[in-house]
Amino acid sequence: MKSVLKGLFFYQVEPCSWPLIDLYETDESLVFEADLPGIDPENVSVKVYEDLLIIEGMRAEASCETKLKYLCMERDTKGFRRMLKIPVPVNIPAGEASYENGVMTVKFPKLKGKIIKIKVERK
Repeated sequence: MKSVLKGLFFYQVEPCSWPLIDLYETDESLVFEADLPGIDPENVSVKVYEDLLIIEGMRAEASCETKLKYLCMERDTKGFRRMLKIPVPVNIPAGEASYENGVMTVKFPKLKGKIIKIKVERK
């Protein structure tokens, strides 16, 4: 009964993954674009582990005045982490990341598939 009443009086928001990320491919590249408004690029880490792209960072804490009484506070100052599967074969060491106007772009060149013929020997 307590949980039913809580739902009636308090608006509950489902947690979402942050930062928001778009993923697209061109003929030559696989591109991730992450919204990171107000984040200093020096506070962001981009790593790849096997087939996972890992984006981690920390939003700098805003100066807090003790007399402020927040009515709504959605911009968290905690750290964040997003892990996304890299869906196609890419050249990870040739990956590049750039930051402009609050958007970080991570781009990997796609690997071209090639057929390797293996000789079959009779024993």
